[in-house]
Amino acid sequence: MGAAIDAEKAMAPTDDKKINSKEGSSFVVDAEFEASISGMIPQKDDPSTPSLTWRVWFLGLMFCCILSAANQMFYYRTNSFIISAYVAVLLSYPLGVGLARVVPRVHVPCGPLGSFNLNPGPFSVKEHVLIGIFGSTGAAGIYGTDNLAVQKEFYNLDIGPAWSILFLIATSVLGFGISGVSRKFLIRPSHMVWPSVLPSVALYGAFHGLNRAEQKETAEGGKKGLSTLQFFFIAASCMFVYHLVGPGWISPLLSQLPLLCWIAPKGSMAQYYGSTAGGVGILSFTLDWSYITSTAMSSNWWSDVLGIPLNNTKLTDKNGKKTSADALVDPHTHEIIQSLYEDKKPLYISPFFAWSYFGSMASFTSALSHTITFFGPDILRSFRVIRQGDDEDDIHNRLMKAYPEVPDSWYYGFFCITAILAIIVCHFSGIGMAWWATLLSMAVSIIGTIPIAIVLATSGVSLYMNVIAEFVYGLILPGNPVVMMAFKCLGVTVSTQCLTLLSDLKLGHYLKIPPRHVFYVQISSQFVAVIVSYLTMVGWFNNPDHVQWLKVNGKGVEGVGKNWGATNTNVYYSASLIWGAIGPIRFFFESVYSSLIITGLLLGLALPPILKLGSMVTDRIPVGSPGIYQSAVLTSFGVSTLFQFYMYRYRRGWWTKYNYVLATALDVGVAIAALVVSWFLAEVELPYWLLNPDPDTAGPFGDTCEPPEDQDRWMKSFS
Repeated sequence: MGAAIDAEKAMAPTDDKKINSKEGSSFVVDAEFEASISGMIPQKDDPSTPSLTWRVWFLGLMFCCILSAANQMFYYRTNSFIISAYVAVLLSYPLGVGLARVVPRVHVPCGPLGSFNLNPGPFSVKEHVLIGIFGSTGAAGIYGTDNLAVQKEFYNLDIGPAWSILFLIATSVLGFGISGVSRKFLIRPSHMVWPSVLPSVALYGAFHGLNRAEQKETAEGGKKGLSTLQFFFIAASCMFVYHLVGPGWISPLLSQLPLLCWIAPKGSMAQYYGSTAGGVGILSFTLDWSYITSTAMSSNWWSDVLGIPLNNTKLTDKNGKKTSADALVDPHTHEIIQSLYEDKKPLYISPFFAWSYFGSMASFTSALSHTITFFGPDILRSFRVIRQGDDEDDIHNRLMKAYPEVPDSWYYGFFCITAILAIIVCHFSGIGMAWWATLLSMAVSIIGTIPIAIVLATSGVSLYMNVIAEFVYGLILPGNPVVMMAFKCLGVTVSTQCLTLLSDLKLGHYLKIPPRHVFYVQISSQFVAVIVSYLTMVGWFNNPDHVQWLKVNGKGVEGVGKNWGATNTNVYYSASLIWGAIGPIRFFFESVYSSLIITGLLLGLALPPILKLGSMVTDRIPVGSPGIYQSAVLTSFGVSTLFQFYMYRYRRGWWTKYNYVLATALDVGVAIAALVVSWFLAEVELPYWLLNPDPDTAGPFGDTCEPPEDQDRWMKSFS
């Protein structure tokens, strides 16, 4: 083993001054927070540690295939269920350690390629992280499969296996090229913390003893309290048991606790205000960690203040009657039936949707404005540093210099090849999207991804491109839902995959994984996930029963089919009708919502400069899009206040050692419990009781709220 490079040898004597200086801090992530999390991030490295070994390829590909197939299938449930990538992280550790113990240490010849060591030594954290990246790619799924399923089953457009796979490849890996251009100012600067990555850093650190706070305790005379690994397993086990006896199976009402509905008179308007599923969700909370998630314990405390919308997903016509996009579109031509539209217009959406669209527009333009206002000088300075061939004076950057970087030419070449492939596939496969529309989709995604990545890297808040992509295409070329789906799919996946690779690169940056190894694993795992997900999708819809369940969304189906209505795929289809066939011009600008959309766009542009002035005297609260489950808002804010404010401020030692380990442990416990329920307990009928109420007596929304009976009139009054 080579000599380890540690912080004392690599750290310049001016670092402490720099971290406390104004120049070394960020507008958003302060130096105090950066210093606090540094205790959980390794500041020494041994470049000779095994990294991209055969164990990584064997275990990584295995978990990638299993999770891709399983999650693609579970995606078609009426209430979709996803197996967390943490399952791969957990199971790969004992398997990796076992292989390191039992496999003999021999060199296997590979002809002209040389040879490799069958057992390169103990199972390392670098191998573990790379296997986790394989697993996370498989668990994430392939967004474009919805595009193919809707095209074939609803629009009778089957482009064939070859074109389908090429479409998935082009849309899934194009974003990697953008990440290469942006990594130098999104990964290397220390103030680009990437809070969403920190729970994973803590988890790997617990498995491999990398927590510096724990190491310091040991060096000073013994551990105080539980080790991080012991703490992780205890917390995960407790959450596993709680989720089974609680909201995950036996007591589902714990997921939605509408306090206002319990104290307000039945049939009153207050029941709407308190409903978590159909109303505002005032005074509602949840005890279900699957709604809260580790985000509440990893995002900065000031980034968890969210809006509260009226939560309803129905469309209504001018008379307040519920309608749907299907009823306005010709099932054969997939074009809007103008006479029906004229009879029903204007269409109304609920405040839930209206404010969600407002938030999406404001979030997108504010991300652009925020990036220029807050980070424009930093980005320009980063480009100057890049041109001068120097890096930020940071310990992690210094340690990472031991590994060769991925050449920019690889990223540029990869982007050009996949961009050309996307143009060819989208135009010649039968989708019929013009070459300029494909380029426009890429341009919209590129413009939006960089500011979205900066927001994610500094606050942990995720913004998405789907509404913007739909909106842009619908304004330019309304009336073609198939092309709109491809336009959206390309725009969304380019952004998503770019952020995914950047997250993995930051994880590798923290844990000192060679960047080229991360790149190899990301690319190869994406190709494998594409093939496995596509084959799983084809196999699923080759069954006529599954196609029927999809088209009726599981409604009116007896037996197991009611649980496999593919709600997510139906939502994708409905969006193609609303944004593609009807179009945003009719839907927004020929309705009362035009001012809402325009105001959102302009307000998003105007607020960041104002907030920059305000940040001089108070803390920052980023603009977020409403639309999440309302029972989680109050609870998430409470959890964030407890851990990210109180524990961080007044119990710093505990927070540094355990906070992110606990966040990850709770996620893992919920994921395993959900897996057990889905596979083994889903068909078990439980008796009705207080926390598992009879659906017939739990109100129209299933959350025990009993609003007035004239719901159509009530919803129209809000529109």
